[in-house]
Amino acid sequence: MDRIFWNYLEELPEQEAAWSEWQSGLASWYRFNTFYTHYLRVEGRRVKRLNCHSPCEQGYPRQVIENSPSDIKAVCPQNKADSIQLKFRDILIYSLRLEALHQAICATLQINYSVDRHQEHDNVWHLGDYSGTEVYLTYKTSTLTDTISSLYLSYQKPFILMVPTVKNISPEIQQFIDKNNSVLLSMETELTLQPDGSFKPKRSIAECMKSCNQPCPRAGNSVTLPIEAYGYLAYNE
Repeated sequence: MDRIFWNYLEELPEQEAAWSEWQSGLASWYRFNTFYTHYLRVEGRRVKRLNCHSPCEQGYPRQVIENSPSDIKAVCPQNKADSIQLKFRDILIYSLRLEALHQAICATLQINYSVDRHQEHDNVWHLGDYSGTEVYLTYKTSTLTDTISSLYLSYQKPFILMVPTVKNISPEIQQFIDKNNSVLLSMETELTLQPDGSFKPKRSIAECMKSCNQPCPRAGNSVTLPIEAYGYLAYNE
């Protein structure tokens, strides 16, 4: 059931949303209360629009109308559906407590958490290292090709990249990862949230490295190309 959670984070590029959106996206997840308690915080800001879940071909977001703290409505801008009455909390923005979540993930997988962790590349977080191999995390996998290429071109050595799910991993991406002896670790596959807010790993990183990335034999002067080159070669085969 944790797949609901990881898929939702993958579709939330800013890692923040209105309380009603978090509830709508994760209501069927049995660990939602645990997740909220440990990894969400209220920002004090309010949204002006909410996604519309009414069966409508238009798909316009609803406008939030605040008449008073006890009279808040989500109104269809096209008047295609009835307005929805909201509570004040519904429109408050809650964000992911990234530092707490990342520390918990690092503790689970025995990653040496970096105190100076920073966002070195667009949409990528540097978590620390595992036995000397740098570990990164991204929630945005729609631009995974650019992300991986940027990481490789910056360091030109194997790395571990954690992703929410594998649904956006193309054959070209996997080919590049294999050739570079790097690891793509799917949090949906490898991590389960526990009642106390910690994570339980299904495998260690060492096991993931062993099963997913057996060392590739290389010729003496062979070169690992940027990932875009693999996409080009595959397209033209």
